[in-house]
Amino acid sequence: MTPDEIDARLRDLGAGRKGVQREAAEALGGAIGADPGLRERLVRELAGPDAGRRWGAAFALSCGEARPPEIVPVLVETLASADGDLRWAAARILVRMIGARGASRELLMPLIRSPSAPQRKMALYCLRELGPDPAVVVAPIVNALDDDDRDVRLAALATAAVLGGGDSGVARALARRLADVDLGVARAAAAAIGRLAPDVPEVRAALDAARRGSDADLSRAATEALSRLDATAAADRPRARPRPPA
Repeated sequence: MTPDEIDARLRDLGAGRKGVQREAAEALGGAIGADPGLRERLVRELAGPDAGRRWGAAFALSCGEARPPEIVPVLVETLASADGDLRWAAARILVRMIGARGASRELLMPLIRSPSAPQRKMALYCLRELGPDPAVVVAPIVNALDDDDRDVRLAALATAAVLGGGDSGVARALARRLADVDLGVARAAAAAIGRLAPDVPEVRAALDAARRGSDADLSRAATEALSRLDATAAADRPRARPRPPA
């Protein structure tokens, strides 16, 4: 791009329309390799006073061949955005950076206790997308199952089911959400337990109570979860050896 075109694209980073902003960011990201000074200009935008321009600059830098660590604070900030599209875009970039070992999962853990409910939710979903890791402490994720915000509890259920597979303590925590005041959360808990498939007596008892409850969808989800537990128990049961012929 010519210098005038670059200046115009930089102005569009603060555009009120997401389509214009995205087009400008992608064009600038593609031009970074041919213009070393452009990278520094975009990095300076990361510290600017306008949140929209900060996000646009971070997105542009993420479109380049290398995603610089300077964009991480803006990505974390955007996880709390009121715009769901921006939250998920920032989350996808963060997950790619962490997956490529350009950033650490540890930066996500404090966000689970953020004052911002959307940021708590998105941090949990990022951890879910990254998958199991022995270094990840599951306790804060389990604690998030009791969050005041419904969407955060749903995110914690989905994440705990992925990261806490086979852990009886996680299974018991999931089972407590079968009595959640929000039936959507209760149904999600039954589905999560079915995926986790832990054969724990307290979990079976909670699922059986949910199965006999008045909500048809929750009863169905609990029944399916119990069927999965039965199938897992049957598969784990040692088979009797056939007797040799007399």
